[in-house]
Amino acid sequence: MASGLRSWLLALMFAVTASVACAADPRALILREDTAIARQAAEVIAAELVRQGWSVTESGPGAMEARPAGDATVIVLGPKALATLVGWPRVSGGRAAVAALVTRSAVDEQPAPGERWSAIVLDQPAERWASLIQLAFPGRHVVGVLVGAINRKWLTPLERKFHERQLTMIDETVAATDDVVPALERLLPRAAVLLALPDPAVHNRNTVQSLLLTTYRAGVPVVAYSESYLQAGAAIALYSTPAQIATQVIETVNSLREGRAIATVQAPRYFTVGVNAAVARSLGLQLPSGSELRERLRAGDQ
Repeated sequence: MASGLRSWLLALMFAVTASVACAADPRALILREDTAIARQAAEVIAAELVRQGWSVTESGPGAMEARPAGDATVIVLGPKALATLVGWPRVSGGRAAVAALVTRSAVDEQPAPGERWSAIVLDQPAERWASLIQLAFPGRHVVGVLVGAINRKWLTPLERKFHERQLTMIDETVAATDDVVPALERLLPRAAVLLALPDPAVHNRNTVQSLLLTTYRAGVPVVAYSESYLQAGAAIALYSTPAQIATQVIETVNSLREGRAIATVQAPRYFTVGVNAAVARSLGLQLPSGSELRERLRAGDQ
């Protein structure tokens, strides 16, 4: 009888140990698009989660239909990956999902994929944009914005924050790609700065060069939302790097696992400011360095 009791206790200890080990080995599935920023973010996320004891599976664009097993947390990187997630049966119960490298408009176009999920959007907060423009261009108070018709609703909080900073926002609506330059030409005579927001109806590979050339000829600096836009000829860019987005994804994944409340849509927590010194000089501008602007913005966020 003692031998039987010992066997039962050993079996119970084994079951408890296995249960603890399973609980301590959470799983994640990363679905990513085949873009440089998605690959970079996925690499950082996977490496850190593995370091923290997670079991991580990564699926690229050729295998994005793969479904997660059990209660694996799903991490989607890019709008196409988000659409894949939304196409699955609703994520419910214990499974969590996190989206990143997507715009606010892309998130709004999709139904929520589940109850425990959060999207980290590329759109910087309105307050941050207003502060940056005020810091970089203290003598320029009129800011022009081109906007696609479906994204006009996002101008309201931006305009409100600009007004609080004694900045005036003016805008033109772009109905189609061919309308970008005509709309810009209507806007530029009244604008001292052009703010480029992540709106694919306006800013895309077919429009960026014409937009930058037109603003340069008018002597109006462009404040943009990505490093590539900065390199192409914007004067300043405010953006979050893949590594910075990855850090916020990891924090969100762990918060969801711990059962903490998380906003359905999150603005970028970490960010970078870049300055194109050559473009600034050619426009006759003396701008603070990117690192100085970033530190002053960070101080204002706190």
